[in-house]
Amino acid sequence: MRRVGIVGAGTMSRVHADAWGHTGAHLVGVYSSRLEAAVRVAGLYRATAFASLESLLDAVDIVDICAPTDTHREYVLAAARSGKHVLCEKPIALTLEDATEMIGAVESNGVRLFVAHILRFFPEYAAARRLVSEGAIGNLGVISLSRAIPHPGAGPRKWYAADDRSGGVVTDLMVHDFDYARWLAGDVERVYCRRYTSESADYALVTLRMAGGAIAHIEGSWAYLTGSFHTAFDIAGGDGLLTYDSDRSSPLRLRFREQEGGKPGVVLPTTPLLGEDNPYVKEVQHFLSCLDSGEEFVVTARDAVAALQIALAARQSAATGQPVALEPVATRLASSEGERL
Repeated sequence: MRRVGIVGAGTMSRVHADAWGHTGAHLVGVYSSRLEAAVRVAGLYRATAFASLESLLDAVDIVDICAPTDTHREYVLAAARSGKHVLCEKPIALTLEDATEMIGAVESNGVRLFVAHILRFFPEYAAARRLVSEGAIGNLGVISLSRAIPHPGAGPRKWYAADDRSGGVVTDLMVHDFDYARWLAGDVERVYCRRYTSESADYALVTLRMAGGAIAHIEGSWAYLTGSFHTAFDIAGGDGLLTYDSDRSSPLRLRFREQEGGKPGVVLPTTPLLGEDNPYVKEVQHFLSCLDSGEEFVVTARDAVAALQIALAARQSAATGQPVALEPVATRLASSEGERL
């Protein structure tokens, strides 16, 4: 039985702890720089609250990092050097340099790193991607993705409001949809972003030009109604349209152009799916399955770096008012590998 330790004691640590309870793994304990928070979370799951990272690392086989983004590098490097496999919340890091160092550390220590881009496990998003890959709507033309939540930087979670800790709405929230756009349409060639920020709001609109010719328009908002989480997409191809809106009770819909009469086809996103059908449970089960089989994760290291690269380019574009061209991620990873050698 694999032994799991969670680093962090916030909302995501509890979500992940719940998910681990539906697997054959054993949740050993929780570590946080705030010991009292670790005690509270560990108590909910009959686990141990560890007073130091080192003591947790000595007790587990897997480290699940649910801590603020600016700590990801530190914790991944420590876990890798201790010979532990790592599941890390998105985004992988705040800089490409940190991300490539983290990937180098897990590779050199013979362990594996999985970055938790959860959208790939939500049924509506996974179904839409499957239909696109099967050619159900023809060649992709325009992808519209929207994600809106209240500003998470209130109360004890003030780190969200600091760009140098979370990356703001672009890096922390929109990275979900950047990864999903790549999963649908492949690599991104150019990024353009407009962003508005205030003490209570962080909002951005990003346009991606995909290498395959599609255009993606992505909206991210930390200015939504308190207690609410809204996501939606419209994915248009030459033969049809895929639509989804979390505020509606209807599931994913597929509409064909020739049958336009209509053929059905950190607040967290809600899902009616429970138990092993819950996306977070599917995510950790996938992680464990790939560790056992040696198969590639559905989110590769290249995918995680590519999503971060898009987010950083969007932030640069917002700051300069100019579009930003991207180099292929494989080229960047190869050059970083050469630098390490």
